[in-house]
Amino acid sequence: MEKKKVLSGSVQEKGGKLYAVIGYTDPITEKRKTKWIGLDLPKGEKKAVVNKALRDAIDRFQEQHEKECRGILSPESCSFLDFLHSWLINVKKPNVQKSTYDGYEELINRRITAFFGDKLTLGDINQVRINEFYASIRADGCKEKTVLEYHNLLHDACGWAVRQEILLSNPFDRVDRPKPKKYSACYYSPEQVQVLMEAAKGERLYIPVILAAYYGLRRSEAVGLMWSDIDFENKRIYIRNKASEVKKDGKLQTVITDEMKTESSKRALPLLPEVEKILLEHREMQEEYRRLYRRDYSKQYLDMVCVDPLGNLIRPNYISERFPKMLKKHGLPRIRFHDLRHSCASMLIAHKAGMKQVQMWMGHSSITTTMDTYGHLDDSAKIELGETMTALLRRNNDTEEQTNEAGRNHKGAAL
Repeated sequence: MEKKKVLSGSVQEKGGKLYAVIGYTDPITEKRKTKWIGLDLPKGEKKAVVNKALRDAIDRFQEQHEKECRGILSPESCSFLDFLHSWLINVKKPNVQKSTYDGYEELINRRITAFFGDKLTLGDINQVRINEFYASIRADGCKEKTVLEYHNLLHDACGWAVRQEILLSNPFDRVDRPKPKKYSACYYSPEQVQVLMEAAKGERLYIPVILAAYYGLRRSEAVGLMWSDIDFENKRIYIRNKASEVKKDGKLQTVITDEMKTESSKRALPLLPEVEKILLEHREMQEEYRRLYRRDYSKQYLDMVCVDPLGNLIRPNYISERFPKMLKKHGLPRIRFHDLRHSCASMLIAHKAGMKQVQMWMGHSSITTTMDTYGHLDDSAKIELGETMTALLRRNNDTEEQTNEAGRNHKGAAL
């Protein structure tokens, strides 16, 4: 149910004319706005006349504003697609990263628009239509994870509508939440990682592979690494930028931003001697390519580490596309590029690194994330607990045995 908006106003002079300046709340964004309406009165008009003109202007605007609100906020009159686009632009866009916004927009513009069309209102969305929509996604061969992406988006939008009292309840609460199978990450052994790094030499993926293997960098973090992020003098490497592909004018473009996945993703790590050697050789090769190609060499990414021979930035999606082909070429077990991050963590845990240390190395926002992702690998903690329990129970058994022995000796002495 819509709440009645209380409007206020005042008279202000601008350019020798009098205006009613009315404050109101935007029904979608909930932000305060102002509306300037000319009063068509001369400067110096009597106060009573000005006040009446102000009141009339407020009343007219109030009536118009309430009609607009009813049109926007009534589930029966508001198009479902119009609602989603308004919610996306006014509510989500100011609060999410550009790549996230583009992803949401893609979901709405393609499958959601194709299925629901422009005839259904917000009030038409019910359990039957939602389940039919999910069934259509599955029928196209999509994984349950894809169904969950749509569910989360639409549940979020309608949840906002409930909080604004546009809807009485969230229709997406009345359907079963899609449950994708939990992905079981694949891990390379240290020996397999060494083979992979050797195989990657000469490939454009060589530096991303090295950064993922040694530091567990995400592909976006590897591509976002700049030479200015590497302190060769103090032996530090700073992870503080990421690369993402966003749509601009209908085309995908790679952009570099300091908006990381979480604040903890920004981290400083030691520049390992082996990595330093590889990076210095890579920088020298970049300079050689720049001298060789001269004008044809891109000047846009001179500070970027992961570029091709012509100085063009490697796309994050290129890594995902090329990585499995490289593995197949060299006869290596198939894993995702992101699994190198998991392999890095698994090697740290296998060599007795504490979970807190792994959290800082990987850039997780909380120890809970680290434990949930890699806790099952930490057998050393379970072994230590087992040894503790064994020692405690053995001590109790020894104490009991000593007590019994003392009792037997006492009886023998009495006889």
